[in-house]
Amino acid sequence: MTTWRRFERREATLEFWEIRQEGIRCFLRWGSDRTSGKGSTTILDDAEQARRHAARKINELIRKGFTEVDPPCDPAEAEAGTPVLDVITRSAGPHAPAPQYLPVDGFDQVYRRAHTPDHPMGFFEYYVLCEQGRRAVRFTVRASSHQDTVVAGFLDFLSTRRDLAFGGQSHHKVALPSPVGSFDHALFCSPALGRACAAYPAAAARVATAFPVFNCEIGDEDPEVLVDARIHGHAALPYSDWGRSPYPAVDMRFDIQPSQAHGRTAHGIAAELAGGAVLPRRNHAPPTRHDHVLR
Repeated sequence: MTTWRRFERREATLEFWEIRQEGIRCFLRWGSDRTSGKGSTTILDDAEQARRHAARKINELIRKGFTEVDPPCDPAEAEAGTPVLDVITRSAGPHAPAPQYLPVDGFDQVYRRAHTPDHPMGFFEYYVLCEQGRRAVRFTVRASSHQDTVVAGFLDFLSTRRDLAFGGQSHHKVALPSPVGSFDHALFCSPALGRACAAYPAAAARVATAFPVFNCEIGDEDPEVLVDARIHGHAALPYSDWGRSPYPAVDMRFDIQPSQAHGRTAHGIAAELAGGAVLPRRNHAPPTRHDHVLR
């Protein structure tokens, strides 16, 4: 189930729920004709668990008296042929200046935008386009760690692999042929995993993510749910900081007993020693849920 399904119930107000399952994720939107809608994303261990989760929610809605109706027009379908950067620039509010993406010298179909580069939290945003701009691979670099020569080295590598993130797998960890700064690998994430353009629904499914990593930061055999936790969860990998030291992941696959030292667990001590983040054990981690207000 990759398209939205909509369920409605009319009592004092018209209530609605919309649900969509894509891979290991279940997306929900709900509201009424009197309120602004809300939404959430639940991440499961695998696609079969996500399918069952969606089916349980649908059965629950039917038991509560909701009836399935035709879903509204999906903006992603309506804008499927519109270039990604056109979708983004048109999304600016009526009183906001349209964002400007400038071509990067020496690279075909590569564009850059500077976001307050003189501010401590400023960053540079890059889009590497393919299919006449209808798809793109995006990455960001903090302004404080941005070096033109290092970024150019990554663009040389990425420009020959623009389609890799759209091959059907959630992610690819690839060894770099030559170091990019201090990094020795790159991670390619599908649009669903990378969430590069979640703020632009009409383009979200057409924009993948890529960034350089250290070999120790992502396991070669890590499933999608662990990579998602690594790049989006608690103590997430600061992948826009290209000046960082290695941020190793520690995946503890055994039962943890409390330590007698200051109430800390062995899990936490291992993370402190490694200087990185601890990934959840697959068999015990609850589904991850992200709530947001619809705009």
